[in-house]
Amino acid sequence: MPLKNCLLFTLMISLCTSAQALERRYMASMDDSSWDLTQDSVTSCQAVHSIPRFGKAVFTQEAGRGLRLELISRHRFARGINVELRTETTSWNSHEKRAVLARFETNGRNSLFKIPSAVAEQTFYELGRGYQPGFLFYDDYPFVASLSTVRFGEMEAQFNRCVGQLYERNFDDVRLSSIHFEPDNEFASIRQEETAFTRMLEYLKVDNAVSEIVVTGHADNTGLACYNEGLSERRAWYVYDLLVARGIDTSLLRVSYAGESEPVSKGSSNKSRAANRRVTVELRR
Repeated sequence: MPLKNCLLFTLMISLCTSAQALERRYMASMDDSSWDLTQDSVTSCQAVHSIPRFGKAVFTQEAGRGLRLELISRHRFARGINVELRTETTSWNSHEKRAVLARFETNGRNSLFKIPSAVAEQTFYELGRGYQPGFLFYDDYPFVASLSTVRFGEMEAQFNRCVGQLYERNFDDVRLSSIHFEPDNEFASIRQEETAFTRMLEYLKVDNAVSEIVVTGHADNTGLACYNEGLSERRAWYVYDLLVARGIDTSLLRVSYAGESEPVSKGSSNKSRAANRRVTVELRR
């Protein structure tokens, strides 16, 4: 065989061998593939897909937020491994096509990298159209962790229904609220009472996961510290009574007070002191 042809043959063998190495993959078989809707509420929708011997892929959409995708591994990979998210036609499609959706680097944790919402949405869409997304790891021994399309369609309709009923606001949007007071006053204005906790109270009607509501009184740095401590306590109990009157279960409420020790705005200006004369209400799960 001429040297030129021999070199060409060797190159082709090398390329085929490399391609086979790159196609080593973790993927659920047709019989074992499943997509399970593990959260279905007005605050969160979540679908989980197990990838045998590797880990799982998790789609999550919370109220007031975009779609999120996590690839979670049973194994801890080092930081900085290059990963390519690509999507391709399934093996039974005679016209195989492949596209790269995004590139990442591993972060050294089990949830391997942060995937932008737009990429998560594209991945979800392509799964629904019969394409097969896979994460190609350029490690010492390259491999692909693939998401199977089998039974995805059965879950897709349920997931979309769940997303359609999500509440308009996220927990973090309403988790913390404050009401403010005039100097030396332990009662807020009527206007403050009417508007301070509106969004929080509406949210509490839909989220049963809230396990505690912490009411904390504060004062500015005018006057003696011992006086301000008592004033912050009276303000806290005033808000406690206000929340109970609005229908909040007393078993959820916990009252504390900090006097002038936890200013939200440092300084002695009128603006700083006005910001510090407050009661905060925090939802906890």
